[in-house]
Amino acid sequence: IARKEPQNPEERLVVRGISCISREGVKLLDDITFTARSGEILGIAGIAGSGQRELLEAIAGLQHLDKGEILYNNPKTKGVDNLRDKTPMQIRELGVRLSFVPEDRLGMGLVGSMDIVDNMMLRSYRGGHSLFVQRKEPKDLAQRIISELEVVTPNANTPVRRLSGGNVQKVLVGREIAAAPTVLMAAYPVRGLDINSSYMIYNLLSQQKENGVAVIFVGEDLDVLLELCDRILVIGGGRVTGIVDARSATKEQIGLL
Repeated sequence: IARKEPQNPEERLVVRGISCISREGVKLLDDITFTARSGEILGIAGIAGSGQRELLEAIAGLQHLDKGEILYNNPKTKGVDNLRDKTPMQIRELGVRLSFVPEDRLGMGLVGSMDIVDNMMLRSYRGGHSLFVQRKEPKDLAQRIISELEVVTPNANTPVRRLSGGNVQKVLVGREIAAAPTVLMAAYPVRGLDINSSYMIYNLLSQQKENGVAVIFVGEDLDVLLELCDRILVIGGGRVTGIVDARSATKEQIGLL
């Protein structure tokens, strides 16, 4: 995986001391603090179920926090916004594009019974001004994603659930990147994909990094994390057990953390 040095990194997202407790009283996140910078990929490593999902959902406004703050340095206004306890819609209206590629693609990211064009519109339908839904832009976007990411589908009007896992993932990642995010969060974006599709997604994430996006990548494969990321945050049992430089870290070091 080709990894370039980060260019002019700036602090984009500062997470300070966030904690959240489940209904059963279990600590899902325990005093997590880190910084995500623009123009770099921050990897998150850890055994599945260590709090990775809750952490990304907290940043995206989908998970309630009991304490801590999530500060977003807005590149447009140059101001600082606290994202904690804002709804996902408010977070988007602030100009924060937390593009989220969740683990559960069809349950959380796309609607299986709708076609590719309609799934593109899930992001933009609130932007319409007339009684009738504008279909041209979503249709153009769907065609662009199909051709650029080589999505194997009879056409843009095929229900998403009929596509293979890899093609579903390309549609989802393509749509999120098309939203021109400043922060892109991807949870297990290559799970279940073949090697060609996986590398296409790694290259897309690297391109976003070069465009000055702060990329947060949750992965299971330590080889990939070490090759793709600039820094790796290791999480265990809902706590940060270490943050290492991916260029010099070893698998043994991350395994021990």
